[in-house]
Amino acid sequence: MNAIVLFLQLFDTTGFPPRWLCGTGWTEFLGWFYIGSNLLVWSAYFAIPLIILYYLFKKKDINFPTGYFLFAAFILSCGSTHLIDALIFWIPVYRFNALLLFFTGIISWITVVYLVKYAPVALTMKTASELEKEVESRKKAEEKLNIKIQQMNEAQSIAKLGSWEWDLETDEVHWSDGMFHIFEKPLQKDSLVFNKEILHHVPAEDQDYLKKVIKQAVDQKQFSEFHHRIITPTGKIKIIHVRGEVHINENGKVTKLTGTGQDVSELKKNEQELVSKTKELEEVNRGLQKFAYVASHDLQEPMRKIKTFLSLFEQTDKSNWNDKSQAYLGKINLSASRMQQLIDDILNFSRLASVDADFQRISLEEILHQVLVDMEVTILESKANISVGTLPEIEGNASQWGQLFQNLIGNAIKFKKPGSRPVIEIDSEIVLGNELKKEDGIKCNYAFKDWHEDYHWGREKFLRLLVRDHGIGFEEKYKDRIFEAFQRLHNVSEYEGTGIGLAICQKIAESHNGYISAESSENGTVFTVVVPLSQSYFRKTIDS
Repeated sequence: MNAIVLFLQLFDTTGFPPRWLCGTGWTEFLGWFYIGSNLLVWSAYFAIPLIILYYLFKKKDINFPTGYFLFAAFILSCGSTHLIDALIFWIPVYRFNALLLFFTGIISWITVVYLVKYAPVALTMKTASELEKEVESRKKAEEKLNIKIQQMNEAQSIAKLGSWEWDLETDEVHWSDGMFHIFEKPLQKDSLVFNKEILHHVPAEDQDYLKKVIKQAVDQKQFSEFHHRIITPTGKIKIIHVRGEVHINENGKVTKLTGTGQDVSELKKNEQELVSKTKELEEVNRGLQKFAYVASHDLQEPMRKIKTFLSLFEQTDKSNWNDKSQAYLGKINLSASRMQQLIDDILNFSRLASVDADFQRISLEEILHQVLVDMEVTILESKANISVGTLPEIEGNASQWGQLFQNLIGNAIKFKKPGSRPVIEIDSEIVLGNELKKEDGIKCNYAFKDWHEDYHWGREKFLRLLVRDHGIGFEEKYKDRIFEAFQRLHNVSEYEGTGIGLAICQKIAESHNGYISAESSENGTVFTVVVPLSQSYFRKTIDS
């Protein structure tokens, strides 16, 4: 009821004298000082909301706009109470002033509630100085990023590599600088349309293949790398190696393809030249092997005839021979024997180079036993002392291992010290790959590098065969030459032979994916043969 009366008598001044008439203490100065102060406060309170509202209308994107409006209303209402307080000196509208104060209180508390609600959010926002630091930090990051992009472009240019992104829904393709360089097109920031601006760079006969590969990648949702040709604006043909990834949206649809393209024209050209040269070398090698085999085989017949006629000649009456004739005949016979041995060795060497080894599980003890039986006469005549340790079973070619044992034992018997009987020790041990010396690995024909770090290599078992003699040995400078074909370190009159035996041993070791080495001292020579017990892993590695 009182509220209704208040509103009905809002501007009724009955019963309220003007403030000039309240009390007796108002002087002219004090009254106008009071009025001026209120008007001063009101004018400032009126100007502040106008500035806030002007800022709001000028600044479209601003945080907490409601708060600014509340502040403007709060300040304007506070200023209005000061204006009414000054007017009361003439018009005593105390009822209206009370209502205005009430309204100001309501606005004040609404503002307080708003501040309590949004103050934590406002406190998390960065200050101007913090934003300046962030902007500066972002500028530095952008500079670093631009440097990285420049370095990447330079690296792509060196590697003839570029990156691409293809939006399948819009058919737009974005290229890195590297792709423009590969296609020899001017750099541009705008996207390209695949079917209009890129596909025509692909030769007509390759376009169906390219479309098929892309369709397969989209259908299978898996990108497989491939090669295709392009034609540059200058008419140059290039081969591009393409790698990529498929991007799928939440509905399982392929929407984008990204990847790289690399100009491998020079690489492919080199590969073709290498294949061509390899084929030429293979043809030459086959021709040489055939020539060596045919030549040595064809020499067998006249050689047999020479030896036959020499034999018949020796059976004739020698009563008319003088010493010189017998010496000449002996030299002819000796030369014919050496020629026969050389022919046999060439035949063995050519067969070894031209026939792939048939690897089976073999016993080295059984093979060595058979070799010693075959060489029984030579061993007895030389009074050689041969001791044999334990030899394992391995995967290899029995015939070749028989040849290797025969050559090494024959070599040890031949090069014994004058006046002493040959002493030969044959033994073996099983070692793991990581126990082999790195310098030994250089001589291996294995198809992988960094073999100390290879897990399979480290756990692979190897045979280390040692053949030790107590003969004359050789000088260190001849360490590598002794395995070369037709290399002789001694005069033929001192030690017979053709110089092919150790070359055959090296071929056999290499055909078993191993190697042979020799160390010599005043106590004799030690030949070391290292081969894997099993050929399966090494054949798989080499074939791949």
